[in-house]
Amino acid sequence: MLGGGLFLESGYSAQEQNPGAMVGLSYGLDIRLHQNWSVMPGVGLRGQMGKVFNLGAKGGMHDGMGMADVFCVVRYHFNNDKIILALGPAISYIAVPSIYAFDASPNNPLNGKEKNSRFDASLRPSIVFRPGKHFQWGLEAGIGLMNTLRQYPECNVSGSLHLHYLALTCGWRF
Repeated sequence: MLGGGLFLESGYSAQEQNPGAMVGLSYGLDIRLHQNWSVMPGVGLRGQMGKVFNLGAKGGMHDGMGMADVFCVVRYHFNNDKIILALGPAISYIAVPSIYAFDASPNNPLNGKEKNSRFDASLRPSIVFRPGKHFQWGLEAGIGLMNTLRQYPECNVSGSLHLHYLALTCGWRF
């Protein structure tokens, strides 16, 4: 199965909420275990669509985040594969992390430093609808389980940042 989606990615921390739009492409192999059960391992890429937020007085951030994902979801098929529920873990490598960029304060020690650590783990629930033989669409979510906020004690960085997303997906089943 080859699929893609439009993601609304959010980072949640005690200090800020930062939504951003991402696009993604993924490939998964659906392996039937039983009449209604299957497992789907796969890989995917997600990328930020541009600078999507500004931290105001705290400073801005260059936001061109890109991620590579490896996932494995367990799927339950209803109604002759017309509706599929899935849940499973994912590990993401943040290939292009967000970078601090303070325009109002060019001497800020955080300027040019990476905001995120390089790895994230998430839980991925989804629902898929198949109106025909090949085409499918659905909703997928990612619930970030790790704190991805890189700590810089010398710059007084504290708190946590968990990455979450909600995606509208479409795919083609071969």
